[in-house]
Amino acid sequence: MLTHKDIDNTDKIETMRMDLYNEEVLYEYETIEHQYLGYFAAAGFFSVMLWFLYDFSDDGIDAGEAIIFGGGGTIMTLFLIFFASADIKRIYKFTKNGIVTEKADVVPEYAYQCIRMIGRVGVVVCLIAVVFVGPMAFVGAGASALLSFKLVNFRLKPMMFESLYFDESVIIKSSKINYITVVPNAKFLLSLNGLFCNKENVDDIFNTLREFYPNGYFYEVEEEDDIYEHEKFKEFLHPMDQD
Repeated sequence: MLTHKDIDNTDKIETMRMDLYNEEVLYEYETIEHQYLGYFAAAGFFSVMLWFLYDFSDDGIDAGEAIIFGGGGTIMTLFLIFFASADIKRIYKFTKNGIVTEKADVVPEYAYQCIRMIGRVGVVVCLIAVVFVGPMAFVGAGASALLSFKLVNFRLKPMMFESLYFDESVIIKSSKINYITVVPNAKFLLSLNGLFCNKENVDDIFNTLREFYPNGYFYEVEEEDDIYEHEKFKEFLHPMDQD
């Protein structure tokens, strides 16, 4: 566990940070955060594309324009549904010196298969469009071919975060949103952490943190705003804002 005397010891901090990945996991849990904004964005985008098709149909719309608006709108809508609306999965691994957090979007395998097919389909669409649009469509076909190669192994990679235990820290739990924040009393962002929990395990996690922060200050509040208004939170966060 780090203390105030370790703040300027960058070599020690970096070594401890990288060692987190090789240390024994003493406690582990995961959470799923559901996302819905992408569905609304997809519905809005698809509606706009339908409006464009309807509006242009009054003046007459050719096959090339139909392919561009219809195909492009469908692809973008699927992308928003699969990726902008993907649930967020977080895995927290507690070791003796800190916490490793893995954050990833939960995207079904068929969504990746769909994205990989977009480039290939784009080649065919652009070649067909040559008949209606002209030679310039070959540019789109070439771009789609290049894109298809890039999308063959397309997959979102999880993001990894490290947080080292700091001796003097305040740990506050919000019961309403099942969230725990950890703030060190130092200018040390690597010990600043926020833990998303489930209703079923938030108390267990809060008690587990007591074992890893034997000298920590533990408080329980109701609302999320109560965390940021807490006297101890402001006291410990303040030194980090100073230059």
